[in-house]
Amino acid sequence: MSHSPNQVSLPPLPFIPDELIEEILSRLPVRSLLQFRCVCKSWMSLISDPYFVKKHLQLSAQSTNLTRHRIILTDTTAEFHLKSCPLTSLFHNPSTICEDLNYPVKNKFRHDGIVGSCNGLLCFAVKGDSVLLWNPSTRVSKKSPPLCNNWRPGCFTNFGLGYDQKNDDYKVVAVFCDPNVFFAETNVKVYSMASKSWRKIQDFPHGVTPYQNSGKFVSGTLNWDANYAVGNSNSSLWIIVSLDLHKETYNEILPPHYEKEECSTPSLGTLKGCLCMNYDYKKSYFVLWLMKDYGVRESWIKMVTIPYLPNPEDFSYSGPYCISDNGEVLLMFEFDLILYDPRDQSFKYPKVHSGKSWFDAEVYAETLLSPIKH
Repeated sequence: MSHSPNQVSLPPLPFIPDELIEEILSRLPVRSLLQFRCVCKSWMSLISDPYFVKKHLQLSAQSTNLTRHRIILTDTTAEFHLKSCPLTSLFHNPSTICEDLNYPVKNKFRHDGIVGSCNGLLCFAVKGDSVLLWNPSTRVSKKSPPLCNNWRPGCFTNFGLGYDQKNDDYKVVAVFCDPNVFFAETNVKVYSMASKSWRKIQDFPHGVTPYQNSGKFVSGTLNWDANYAVGNSNSSLWIIVSLDLHKETYNEILPPHYEKEECSTPSLGTLKGCLCMNYDYKKSYFVLWLMKDYGVRESWIKMVTIPYLPNPEDFSYSGPYCISDNGEVLLMFEFDLILYDPRDQSFKYPKVHSGKSWFDAEVYAETLLSPIKH
């Protein structure tokens, strides 16, 4: 066929092997991948494939610069509002723009508590009787059946979200506590994302009652700070109880040697995939410990000691939520996010647009993981 004089002949598009396309796409952020599902059927099939989802998750987990992480914030208004912003923006920019998130459970005057996050999945406690698993990046969610515990005044339920690697299953553990009975009875159930149902497992060890905090996921285990009643005396000990999500057995994790007499009751958290512990010392400092090698008591290190500024309302720090590569710590104080830099002992107050004060926060990764396991 002859070409007109003004027609330009374009070279053929280069052939790109499927393996190379997969390698390129697996390194892209979730928001781009959600758009690229519309390019063609083969890309849609690839991006939805469980193998690709897991590969993308593994590559995201290897990233240490926090560009694949966001923080979800609940504000202090009467209505339940959730907002999200990039984690790196809080560390590097004086002001950050938040996005409104469309929470899947429609009850704007009930504030559901954030249980935790794991590989991009967020877990919320819904009225203390069920949980919502939600990936805010893909907007896919799944609500569990009700627990149907025999609730009465004084009872409470502690939840924890984690991953059972050997069974490739995400699990929520619910610890129902009834302090009205002698030695505070516990009733423990596990919700499996694979089976979509609750089942009962062994209760907490006798005499051990968790504080009203969520379980923290580290190295295939969920960890609670708990109160251990000693014998028939009125004395008790603060301990760390660990539940192996695969074996579903309990263990005690020993805390560091710390200043028990002059500090507040410690709390647990996670940083950089490690278990951490914090407390107020003499109401003057916030002390943060980190367990570098899970289960090894000698591996606890004192990460940072953060001073309190003049504090007439006697507020405490909440968190920490994240620590950057240069050591800056992200916390919350008096409903505001703050950054503490131990290098020069300075504080920064990142401004968040479209939000005034915050009640709770949780860091999560942007992944393709679905709470609906097929």
